[in-house]
Amino acid sequence: MGFLSEADVGERILALCQSLHGQGEAPIILDMSLTRSLSFDSMKLVEFFTGVEALYPGVALEDWFIENCADGRDTLRSAVSYLVRFLVPRAARG
Repeated sequence: MGFLSEADVGERILALCQSLHGQGEAPIILDMSLTRSLSFDSMKLVEFFTGVEALYPGVALEDWFIENCADGRDTLRSAVSYLVRFLVPRAARG
């Protein structure tokens, strides 16, 4: 998988969200909440989770989302940090 930086993962997650959200007036940034800022409904969330799993097989965000969605902590930055915690050790193992 090679070296994965938080910036690399962030770019891929932003691109995924942009493709799901469509062309909006404001750019999507890492500090946006999936549910509060981007207004992702249950169908968009499933598409997001599926997209993340396609980008990073074996890593799921459902547990992260359940833990963070109630109070608006479901930001893209938080998701990226969560992903990097799992991806970096896997990349180091080869």
